[in-house]
Amino acid sequence: MKALGATRPPFDDGWATELKWDGMRLQITIADGEVRLSSGSGRNVTSNFPELHAIADAFDPEHHGTVVLDGECVVFDEGRPSFQRLQNRIHVTNPTNHLVNTYPVFFVAFDLLVLQGQDLFAIPFQDRRRLLSDSLEDGPNWRVPPYSIGDPNELLDLAKERSLEGIVCKRLDSTYRPGERHPNWVKIKVRLRQEFVVGGWLPGGGGLTGSLGSLMVGVHDPDRDDGKLIWAGAVGSGLRDSLRTQLLAELETSDVCPFLAEPDIDKVPTWVTPTMVVEVEFGLWEEGAQLWHPTFCGVRVDRDPSDVQREPFVTTGDMG
Repeated sequence: MKALGATRPPFDDGWATELKWDGMRLQITIADGEVRLSSGSGRNVTSNFPELHAIADAFDPEHHGTVVLDGECVVFDEGRPSFQRLQNRIHVTNPTNHLVNTYPVFFVAFDLLVLQGQDLFAIPFQDRRRLLSDSLEDGPNWRVPPYSIGDPNELLDLAKERSLEGIVCKRLDSTYRPGERHPNWVKIKVRLRQEFVVGGWLPGGGGLTGSLGSLMVGVHDPDRDDGKLIWAGAVGSGLRDSLRTQLLAELETSDVCPFLAEPDIDKVPTWVTPTMVVEVEFGLWEEGAQLWHPTFCGVRVDRDPSDVQREPFVTTGDMG
């Protein structure tokens, strides 16, 4: 289940408010003492995060049966989740002990989907969260975060003060809707950010002449099924030299422009197969215009490129 974007939080006692964790969506399945980690796109990432395997020991197979947890995988930087630091881990299968110790991953569990082999989708969020807290004690690399009921602006102000990503508000009586983006869950971001699909790259200037200078990004149009992207602009800010080299190696060159219309730009683009998803922070993105002051945040291996669209927003009046 995914949250809709909102410009301001709802305000009544029927909502729970929690921090939005700046990480990678992760589901953990525990069955017969074995653990499987799955990204938001369903990819098996069990070997990527060995420090989370011990979470299986927190559940008694005879008492809890098969368990599925929903949450976020994060790496902290001085007490704050850092998506940039997480980038050092999400691409690496079978990481070395040094990498694990340098960038330790934590699992923030915010929902319980299966317990004793039975799905809990129809149970209200408040009850699922209570069962989660009762079933899982905080461990060395996992925790169940608190949530508040009441004025959500207090937690939003805290997120702003500590430069966190934002908050998520969930109706206490909301059921879990797998694969849906529903107004029973809404997210309010401190900074404007969303995922985009890479459709090409532009060469840089100066020391980057002939190399990757910026990524050309776009989103899918939900009313089209041809796979073409809506042009959103180019992002070069935030790209480190080592990352530019890595991206060039991972991007697959194509002879076909993946955008609905070839962008009107001065430089000669290199088109790529639109399979890479990246997260971008920006100042403004008006309908039909390019991103204003975009900054590259990281690659999203937990996102299916075909699902990437302009994120919809809901107004407080639509929440019910």
